Amino acid sequence: MKPKAFAALAVATVACLALAITTYAAQNRWAQAAVSGTALFPTLAAQAGNVAKVELKQGDSAITLARDKEGWTLADRANYPAKAEAVRALIVKLAQAELVEAKTRNKDRYALLELEEPGGKDAKSRQLRLLDDKGAVLAEAVIGKRRYDAFGSNRSGTYVRKPGDAQTWLSNADLDLTVAVKSWVNPAVLDLAAAKIGKLIVEVPGEEPLTIERDPTDKSKYTIAAIPDGKKLKAGAGPDSIVRAAGNIEMEDVRKAVGAPGTDAGAVKLEGDGGLAVTLKLRKDGEDSWVSLEASGSDGDAQKTADEVNARAKGWEFKIPAHKAQSILKKRDELFEAS
Repeated sequence: MKPKAFAALAVATVACLALAITTYAAQNRWAQAAVSGTALFPTLAAQAGNVAKVELKQGDSAITLARDKEGWTLADRANYPAKAEAVRALIVKLAQAELVEAKTRNKDRYALLELEEPGGKDAKSRQLRLLDDKGAVLAEAVIGKRRYDAFGSNRSGTYVRKPGDAQTWLSNADLDLTVAVKSWVNPAVLDLAAAKIGKLIVEVPGEEPLTIERDPTDKSKYTIAAIPDGKKLKAGAGPDSIVRAAGNIEMEDVRKAVGAPGTDAGAVKLEGDGGLAVTLKLRKDGEDSWVSLEASGSDGDAQKTADEVNARAKGWEFKIPAHKAQSILKKRDELFEAS
C-alpha cells in the first residue's frame, strides 16, 4: 500500500472510532457518571436489623412477611416459610436507595409512573411498609414502575413517592416488587423427572380410574393401560404430558389444609423408582384449584425424596394454575375417540 493511501486510511479509521465513541457516550450518558442523591430512607441503614415485618399491598392483593426465631415467614399465610435471602436483599436495596431525579407533582400523572393510590382495584402501584417488632413504621413508600436502563446499560431505576408527599421521584434502586406469593417462597412443591415415574393412576370422581405406565423398553415414553374397546387416543392426547404435569408442581399461593373450603376434584397416585409413592389430592374452591401432597419411600433416595416433599407440603394446600389442574385430571372423553 502506498504511504499516502495508508495515511488516508489511518485518518479515516481514527475518525470512525472517534464517531463511535461519541455516539456510544451520547447514548449511555449515565454509564460513567455517579448515580447518587438523597437517601430514600435516611435512617434505614442504621435500623435495618430492627425490621421485623414487611407489608406489601397492591389493589385487592396483599402479602405480609414477618421475622421469627426461625427466619422469615408469610405471616398472612399461617407462617409458611419464606425465602429469607429475598427479604434481606429487599431491605439492603431500600437502605441504599437514593432519590436521583424529581418527577411530577401532578396527581393526574401519577398513573403514568404507576404511582397512583395502591388501594385501587386495578392499581399497578405497590404500597410498602417496613415495621419493627413493636409495630413502629421504619420505612414507607409507594413503589411504582421500573425504568429499565435509566442510568446506562443494565442499570435500572424505580419511580417512588412518599405517602402524603405530592412529589414523585426516580430512584437509583432496581425494585422489582410483587405481591405474588411465589416470589417470596420456594415455589417448587414437587419436582420429579418424568423418567423416574413408573406408574400414574388418575382418579376423577364419577369416572373409572386411568392408569398410565412407563414403557419398559423406553423410559421416556408412557402408555395408557386398558384402552376401551373401539376407542383410540385423540391426536395430541398422549399420556406423557399428564406424567410431566403431575411430576412438576409449583405453587401460586398457599394455605393450611385443615378447614380449607372446597370440593374434591380428583387425585393422582404416583409411583416412582425405588419405592417412591406420592399422592396428590386436588380440590376446587370457586374458580381456583388447590392441591395437597403426601409422600412415602421405602429407602435410600426414594425415602429422601419423600421426606423432602413432606417437609414442604405436610399440612398445606397449594394453589396451582387452572391449566395445570386440567393437564393432570384428564377425563376419558378428553383422551379417547371412536376408532
